[in-house]
Amino acid sequence: MRAFVAISALIGCATAQYGYAGLPYAAAPAVAAAPYAAPYAAPYAPYVPSSQFQAQDEFGNLNYGYANLNSAKSETGNTYAGVTGGYSYVDANGALQQVQYIADGAGFRVADSRLPVFNPELPVAPTFNPEPLVRPNLQPRRPLFAPSLPRWSFATDVQSKHS
Repeated sequence: MRAFVAISALIGCATAQYGYAGLPYAAAPAVAAAPYAAPYAAPYAPYVPSSQFQAQDEFGNLNYGYANLNSAKSETGNTYAGVTGGYSYVDANGALQQVQYIADGAGFRVADSRLPVFNPELPVAPTFNPEPLVRPNLQPRRPLFAPSLPRWSFATDVQSKHS
């Protein structure tokens, strides 16, 4: 069987180098073609820039990413140290959204263009109106009543007991 396939292939190759010697096809009736304007065809397809990359080694280090017309991403990491990366894309409103992140032993931290940003300056002045400061009166108050205590001295008390 192998010999038959080999001989058939050899004969097919040998006859392929000569043109077809058989009868020609019948000629089609001549019909006048209607006027036709061909649509414009660009000479080449439009270029859409895009790229991607990936690298990894046996130690657990990795680096990959991609970029195209609407989005991009890159990530660099290590099995032991964590991952750092980010991505960006164009949202439905045409605004560029960017996200950067770090994931390591300290946790997951993200910086996102869609998150609210702290504004230290208030847009409206506060309406706090304190009362004017008054100097405190530091004069000691007199007691309302004075207790009446007997007047005595140690010398007179000792003399009265020994007499």
